[in-house]
Amino acid sequence: MLPSGMAGPAHGRQAMSGLEQPEQLRRLGRFRAQYPGVVINRVGDFDFWQAWIPEGNGGTVITRYVLQDLLDRLDQIHAPAAAESSRPDQAHNQGGGPG
Repeated sequence: MLPSGMAGPAHGRQAMSGLEQPEQLRRLGRFRAQYPGVVINRVGDFDFWQAWIPEGNGGTVITRYVLQDLLDRLDQIHAPAAAESSRPDQAHNQGGGPG
């Protein structure tokens, strides 16, 4: 039972809250395929989504109540790295500049 008096998800089950739209679940699948090192789980006992991004000797944990919000934040974090690696001039300018 949740503090609000509503019944919570069954213990040990990864349940949807009803807020996840099918497109967001497909988006989750695409993100997991593109970034297999990022662990994303539904924490059913507490009714939120959580991502763990491994970094060095630890990692970053991001928590959101709505899957879309979590995926939006993960996109913000991963977009700069993806944009940087796809720049056409990146391969040509690694020697230190013109000359």
